[in-house]
Amino acid sequence: MIGELMFQQDGRTYPAYQLDALGNLIRCDGSGPSGGLVPFGIELVSSASEVASPNPWTLTPAKVLERIAFVAPARGDTLEAYPGLQLAQAKFPFVPHLPVIEDEALILQAIEIFPSLSGDDSLAILEQLGANGIFPIPKTATFCAEIHEAAGEGMCIPPIKCLTAGWMSSMKVYRRSLVRSA
Repeated sequence: MIGELMFQQDGRTYPAYQLDALGNLIRCDGSGPSGGLVPFGIELVSSASEVASPNPWTLTPAKVLERIAFVAPARGDTLEAYPGLQLAQAKFPFVPHLPVIEDEALILQAIEIFPSLSGDDSLAILEQLGANGIFPIPKTATFCAEIHEAAGEGMCIPPIKCLTAGWMSSMKVYRRSLVRSA
């Protein structure tokens, strides 16, 4: 079910759907963080792999755009939310919004020591960071300056390989992933 296509926040109309940097379909509404990396993002609706090979029940960008085109003549604010009747694409991958309760210095320390840990210790750090809404940056095939830092010469030609994982929350990138050309 598609549901609402738009929502109002502070007198402005926003899209209820957008794509993240990985091509995932994301649902947005006023309860999501307005200043987030994926503004107002609250839920992963369909992953990029589901969008590429959808099941009959998968909500795809094409289905959302079809509904937008259907609603646009009757709702004038549709063009405000979806300029050109297109889905916006965020510069960042979507991660769920959870409140960060730990001190930022402690979070940065945990991120710093994570690569040196193994087994139960690394799992414990991963779980604790996740409980604070901080997740490893998902791997991508292409370079994105917002979430990647190029190793060596500073040039990365797709496909890329991740050398050191980056970390992000819904609100900020704590450490960019160190990458090089594959």
